[in-house]
Amino acid sequence: MTFPLYDSPITNDIRIIFVDFDGTIKPAGAQVCQADIETTHKLKALGIVRVVATGRGLYSFQRDYPDKFDLDYLLFSSGLGLCPWENGPGPLSLSGSFTASDRERVLNASLKIKRGFFAFEPPPRCHFHVYQYPDGHPPTEGFLSRLKSYARFTEPYKPGLDLGRRSEFLIPAPSSDMPEVKRQFEKLCPGVSVLRSSSPYGDDSMWLEIFPPGINKGATAKFLADGLNFSAQQALALGNDFNDLELLSWAGLALVTENAPPDLKNLFPHIPAVTEKPLTYVLNLITAGLSHKNHKNGF
Repeated sequence: MTFPLYDSPITNDIRIIFVDFDGTIKPAGAQVCQADIETTHKLKALGIVRVVATGRGLYSFQRDYPDKFDLDYLLFSSGLGLCPWENGPGPLSLSGSFTASDRERVLNASLKIKRGFFAFEPPPRCHFHVYQYPDGHPPTEGFLSRLKSYARFTEPYKPGLDLGRRSEFLIPAPSSDMPEVKRQFEKLCPGVSVLRSSSPYGDDSMWLEIFPPGINKGATAKFLADGLNFSAQQALALGNDFNDLELLSWAGLALVTENAPPDLKNLFPHIPAVTEKPLTYVLNLITAGLSHKNHKNGF
């Protein structure tokens, strides 16, 4: 059953907001709307800590960072990295990479699946990577688009190449094939963190995101909240894709946008879609909740 549109005043004691970027507040091929940019400043005035929790790497987010968008923290690469943010990234608070043995296991599994892959260096250089072209499968449009847009940061993988430290592997596949690709990978390489997300290039494909064990948005959100002495019940999470699942499951209040997959809308209440000022919609619900609490207390 899909939840109805969430329109109740938010009376929870929200102290921190985690919001996904692409497909949640940033539409494909467009920028974050001005109303949602202004909302980041209004949330600050309410004393609410603002965190973007994105699957993008640090370089990719900086490249499309909206002018005057006001943040406190950036959680990037689906939880691999974390840094404070003030008109740009501060020192890394969290960064991870595979052990040598896990890196080799992930590499071998990726080669056996033959769908092609990208293997990324650790933050802050996580836009540098090697790639392997698909073997026996046509490349997805997203694979080719990423290869083109990051051409100056990539080189082809060659057998015997010393990969050094790596933080993430990415395997694109058509959406219809992804359940089987994910099953095959997890059978070949158990024990690492395996997430999936929609292609950011708008084609009908999905991306298998492979990280060191325990890496996901929810784990890193908890790490940050604990450090700020906030509980999960004081956190609101807003997302739209499968790699938001752990974050949404952890937060005390979890919402998805209308454009989220049906499977997510069956699990979490939804609000208006990415093109309809979703962050501003959330602010209005928080403001309504604050008014409701003040009215009850006689203010």
